[in-house]
Amino acid sequence: MDRLDCNRNFDCFAGAGIAADFAAGYMLEVLQKEEKTGGIKVAIISDRQVAGYYYNKIENQFVLRDIKPYLIMIDAQDGNKDLKTVAQIIADLTEFDFGSSDCVIAFGGGGVIDCTSMAVSLYTGKPGYIVIPTTLGAMIDSAVSLKSYVNSGKHKDTAFASNCQNAVFIDPVFLQTVPAKFRSNGYAQIIRYGLLSDPNLLKDLSTLSDSAPHDIRLFLNRVYAARTALERKNPKLLTFGNEIASAIEGYFRFMNYSEGEALAISLYSSLPEQIRTVLVPIYNKLGLSVKLEGVSGSMIRKALEDNLAKNKDTTVSVVDYDRNDEGKLEWVIREIDKAEAMKLFEKRLSVISPNN
Repeated sequence: MDRLDCNRNFDCFAGAGIAADFAAGYMLEVLQKEEKTGGIKVAIISDRQVAGYYYNKIENQFVLRDIKPYLIMIDAQDGNKDLKTVAQIIADLTEFDFGSSDCVIAFGGGGVIDCTSMAVSLYTGKPGYIVIPTTLGAMIDSAVSLKSYVNSGKHKDTAFASNCQNAVFIDPVFLQTVPAKFRSNGYAQIIRYGLLSDPNLLKDLSTLSDSAPHDIRLFLNRVYAARTALERKNPKLLTFGNEIASAIEGYFRFMNYSEGEALAISLYSSLPEQIRTVLVPIYNKLGLSVKLEGVSGSMIRKALEDNLAKNKDTTVSVVDYDRNDEGKLEWVIREIDKAEAMKLFEKRLSVISPNN
């Protein structure tokens, strides 16, 4: 078991098999959950697919210690990653009378983790909280994020809460069963970090095999280092590509494009032609599209206009590129009015939807 440097104030570990072997021990020994009348309670919050594959492996370590976990099953795909699902989790924790001597485990992808993290942050019982991500996207983002976000209808990230995880256990074994569509959630984040901070991450993606890095510890440490560098330089850089991606997801009400698919195509649209040419074989290898399909560019343009109209500020911040005196690409944050922003977004849309 290796400790990761995720630049956070909680423990983060990586290694094959650690989720099934060490989560219970960490809860009892590190979090120091003490016995009480009726015993310690553990809630494992997951979705049907992940629980179907792996729940018994996670459960066994607690059963061996005479602790029978409660399994709370939720549907936290983007269309249901909302306050209703958060309220369901809080209601179950309340019904089972969870308190500070107990522990909650989020076991799943980004949606499961976001909903669970928000529920635990809002719940007054304040149990211990462990995160076990099962997708590359969740390992990179949701599991180690300082905030959790949920959606409302077709609108993305309309509510957030500060996270309170005590530990994260990253186990590459889970990546073997991630559906191809949702692998893109991790790929897109890595592409963003690679473009903005560490180009070598793009090379790693081009040699990825079996949807998992060869050395999860080394790979994630580099990903976290790239993210930390961007956070320190300017956190707004981490919004690169979000505008068109959110418009695509919202138009389809999170049904047709996964978060990663939408972000990947948005990032592609935001780059100079020279870099797009380099990225095409990487996108092809990862199964990512470079063209908007199933909707006209004019419809996404309308969604962008609607999103901008909801913003009460007179200007918006948009991540874009510029060239320095030596012709080298530099990333900049443009503070521009909404009309200028739409011109920039229309230019990007012309790349991914040239005939609309």
